[in-house]
Amino acid sequence: MPEPLFMGVDGGGTHTSARLRDASGRMLGQARAGPGNARLRDTAFREVMAACRAAMSAAGLADADFSRTHAGFGLAGTQQPEDRQSVYDWPHPFASLVVDTDAYAGWMGAFGGKDGAILIVGTGAAGLAVINGKRINVGGWGSDIGDEGSGMDIGRTAIRRSLWALEGMGAVTPLVDAVLDRFHRSAPEAVIWAGKATPGDFGAFVPMVFEYAEKRDPFAIALIHEAALQVERLVTRLLDHGAPKVAMIGGVFPRILPWLAPPLQAHLVTPAGDAMEGGILMARQASAAAGKA
Repeated sequence: MPEPLFMGVDGGGTHTSARLRDASGRMLGQARAGPGNARLRDTAFREVMAACRAAMSAAGLADADFSRTHAGFGLAGTQQPEDRQSVYDWPHPFASLVVDTDAYAGWMGAFGGKDGAILIVGTGAAGLAVINGKRINVGGWGSDIGDEGSGMDIGRTAIRRSLWALEGMGAVTPLVDAVLDRFHRSAPEAVIWAGKATPGDFGAFVPMVFEYAEKRDPFAIALIHEAALQVERLVTRLLDHGAPKVAMIGGVFPRILPWLAPPLQAHLVTPAGDAMEGGILMARQASAAAGKA
């Protein structure tokens, strides 16, 4: 009987990463594809499976090997039961599948199932603490009503307030000019773009904001200060719940870390493992539990 394989997937608003390990824990292949936020539905399914197939191919394996692969998906956009169920409804080829939020997979990878908290600050923002087996969510309610302090939030605010400046309701700075130039200084063009934009599209403005902040652009500095306050609020709440440490996850976190208050920085740590490792651990646990049933 072929030995089982384990696939861990980390899907966010910008990209999806997949890692494949064998039963002994040896890493066989890894790959990346586009956005895997479950609320993108068909787009997310396509990109998640593209990452999984590429990881399988990197391992020198074929689609037939999915039938012996147990998968753990940590996907953004699965906080709500109906969104999580939509992933289980995908026509996946795996021997078994367990789905949870990217925050949960991040916590599993960061602490290996032990007490602690993680805070994702990437395209989106979400915190999770697990203390004495109790799971506590902080934020993570998506781009429509949440994601404060995230890359999406920074980018969207940069565009919104640049339009204010275009209409004479704010100061024009070099960053404002750079943002407006992306839309040919046309508010209607920005509106049309935003109507089709994904959270990752808004997040693509983040490098520009930090670049201009380093040049002491006052608008850029104000944007990052505001985002840092939102991140500090999330960190503080996770610590208030009793988390001994908060692991930092997400592409925006390293950039915003120096802007956070030193007393909070003292509680932040690098995760022991990433969300893909968390997904693999989820898959192993689910497979073991099914074997005992």
